[in-house]
Amino acid sequence: MDCSFPPQDYPLVKKMTEEEADDDWQKYASGGFGSTDLDLWSDLTVEMEEPDAEEEFAQLNTHLQEIPPAPAPDGLKHLVRIGICDHCLGRLGGRSTIGRELVEIGTSLRQQVIERDNDMADAREKEQWCPFCENLFAEAKVLATIILEGLKGHEFDRLQLGAQFPKDQTENEDHLRKRFGASGSAPLKSCLMDEITKNLKEMDSDIKLVNEKPEIMALIDLLTLNVSLDVRSHYIYGRYLKHERGIPQTRWPCRSCKGRGCKKCDNTGQQYQHSIQSLVGDPLLSIYDSHDHAFHGMGREDIDVRCMGRGRPFVIELKNPLRRKVDMNEVMATINDNSEGRIEVHAMRDSQRSEVVRVKETPAEKSYRICFQVKAKSDEEGSEDLNALKKSELESLCSEKGLKKSGTKAVLIERLNDAGTTSHDAASITALLEGMEGVTLKQRTPKRVAHRRADKIRERKVMEVSNIKVKMIDGVPQVEVDLRCESGTYVKETVHGDDGRTVPSVSGLLDAQCHVQWLDVADIHAD
Repeated sequence: MDCSFPPQDYPLVKKMTEEEADDDWQKYASGGFGSTDLDLWSDLTVEMEEPDAEEEFAQLNTHLQEIPPAPAPDGLKHLVRIGICDHCLGRLGGRSTIGRELVEIGTSLRQQVIERDNDMADAREKEQWCPFCENLFAEAKVLATIILEGLKGHEFDRLQLGAQFPKDQTENEDHLRKRFGASGSAPLKSCLMDEITKNLKEMDSDIKLVNEKPEIMALIDLLTLNVSLDVRSHYIYGRYLKHERGIPQTRWPCRSCKGRGCKKCDNTGQQYQHSIQSLVGDPLLSIYDSHDHAFHGMGREDIDVRCMGRGRPFVIELKNPLRRKVDMNEVMATINDNSEGRIEVHAMRDSQRSEVVRVKETPAEKSYRICFQVKAKSDEEGSEDLNALKKSELESLCSEKGLKKSGTKAVLIERLNDAGTTSHDAASITALLEGMEGVTLKQRTPKRVAHRRADKIRERKVMEVSNIKVKMIDGVPQVEVDLRCESGTYVKETVHGDDGRTVPSVSGLLDAQCHVQWLDVADIHAD
């Protein structure tokens, strides 16, 4: 295909030299190139944006750009125009409130505004919704009446008021108060609480309102205008003596049903029928018209340990009580009568929550009376030799050693082992115990409580050893002794050693087995 174009006459393009190009540019440099008298935008019209109708109305209605805050006259006039109530006008108007009520100050300021502008006389009728408190001050008397109705039947000396405001209401009032109110104006919550307090005292002059440690807290929900009462617990201090073994200090839920009630616990839900807590607290439920109780003791004794002397300090907490003013002699008599000799309480008095902390955290020294038997460590070879003997031969050996001949063959062998290998008499045991006075013990957490307490070594001191009595029973030394020990001492382990977990121990020093027969708390050196 022939793609050539027909020949035409085209002007020849002449290539300019560099000097000729410079001269050619200078011809047009100042020749007005690119300038014209034509207005490219002459055919366009400017359209002004019309303001939003709602925004314009808001600006005209509030005049945010022009209104000064109170106590300026125009600021007070604006507050009246938007429907503020007299209470809020009194707290936001910038006048001193000392010795004067808010409504009195607000009424005076409103009158001043009306005198300057008579059109403001009916402003409150036109705008009946106060934008600051949302008419809560008008409900103050109603709320006071609701509180008094709820308090009927309760004995108390100290009442505290509390309020819950919706978050958006609080934020809105705070914004308006800072914008239109005088500098330093009181917030809504405190002023409303003062107004309710005033109405309460007018209705009942005996009510004592406090800001801390109330017996009843009246909490007002200002969204629903409901009042809920938080009745604080009543606390009673005292001391108890435990005369019967086998009673735990606090309620112990049944292991089988976990407190729900079953045949094993006779549907009581308790592992043990009685406890110090139930013997003390249950009779008080009806006396104080309370729902439940909690027990706080200065330490605790084991379930098989009696508590004697002056008794163990405790605080019983009665939850949600209706009564608080009760004769303590009546209380103690009721508890002691119902316990049927199991326990005894005395020195009871009204207390407070702070004493619970004191009772539970006081490191009091304690005195104990403990009884234990000293037996020789088991000798397997000796036992085998005795097992080879007939019962009649064992009885003869017992007669020779002055031991009882009654019992089975196993009993006779055990009696001969205990009496035949021990070399400790009353004098040696007494001397060893007296040497324990002032000794510092290193006690690892006992096996019996290792499942619920940290496994660590505690150092405790034996303060005093006294009243040592040793007597021989069937050739076995039986010892009774008084020990005064530092708070937190494991006394049983101090005697039997707990397989070497307590060092030193009476068992270890005697190189014998010490079997604890019983233990009593003789006294608690506190208060």
